[in-house]
Amino acid sequence: MVSGGGWSDSSLGDVRPYTITGGRTHSNHSLRLHTCLITRPAAPGTAHPSPEGEALLLHCSGVPRSVAELAARMHQPVQVVKVLIGDLLDCDALARANPDAAEADPDVHLLEALLHGLHTRL
Repeated sequence: MVSGGGWSDSSLGDVRPYTITGGRTHSNHSLRLHTCLITRPAAPGTAHPSPEGEALLLHCSGVPRSVAELAARMHQPVQVVKVLIGDLLDCDALARANPDAAEADPDVHLLEALLHGLHTRL
């Protein structure tokens, strides 16, 4: 494979993102950067995910991980990871860690107070 042009992972070599997702660019699930996911117990007869899906399941095993964190750990673009997460949600291998939490935007006032607190500490 040609090096330098693809996204690199030591276990996969150079693989282009569209290859990993089979050319798909969007998930059927509404996923935000802060959406947290965790693995579910495997059901009998569940289809085996791709190597990238297996890696996502390992990262989410026993501890909730956000979409942003998973993308960083996988060294893949966020949109690629969202497509893979969607596949795992479809086959019930992953679940939202807090399904009751609203997927609404974070509270702007809380974020401004946090930013102000950070600036005062610097």
